[in-house]
Amino acid sequence: MTAITRSIRGFAHEHDDIPAFHAAFLVGTILCAAVFNLGFYLMLIVAHVMLDIVKYHDVHGMSFKKTLKAAALESIGDIALFLLALNFAVYLNHTYMLNALGGMMRSGLTVLRAFGTMLPKIRILENMCTIALNFHGYMHTAHPALDRKLSRLEKWSVRSIILSIAMLVLAVFLFQHFQWDLSKVLAHELIPSF
Repeated sequence: MTAITRSIRGFAHEHDDIPAFHAAFLVGTILCAAVFNLGFYLMLIVAHVMLDIVKYHDVHGMSFKKTLKAAALESIGDIALFLLALNFAVYLNHTYMLNALGGMMRSGLTVLRAFGTMLPKIRILENMCTIALNFHGYMHTAHPALDRKLSRLEKWSVRSIILSIAMLVLAVFLFQHFQWDLSKVLAHELIPSF
């Protein structure tokens, strides 16, 4: 068992030097982003937050308030990307916007919807893979923003979260005659499918 563990650790430390690993990783993340719906990525984010709660409360011994702050800071970018992807999925869904448009415009918006949902999924999956490949280091390293103000990216993530939530609430009012369809879209996107 020790030889296997050593070879896995050796690979984890040297995988950056292997070009084939980068190509396989890129293809794998794109395939996962295309296959899994947003519910799967919501589960990844929830798992990340739960892991952060254990990390900061149990490993680092922080108070519950500081633990929640740290967990939020660790996942703020993923949450912002998730909500952005959900907005793309809702607003550029075939039931709403795409049915009202002609063929060429519809195909262009379908491509835009694919990019708007796939790129955040790829980034969220990359974040989780980074944690998985360096789990011990991740568990014993605190987030640098705990003792400083939010960075520009973190501030934009908060703004993006607020705007995305507002847009999702607005969708309920904009599509009030299509609430059944909206609930079907949300169920399709948020209930994990593998």
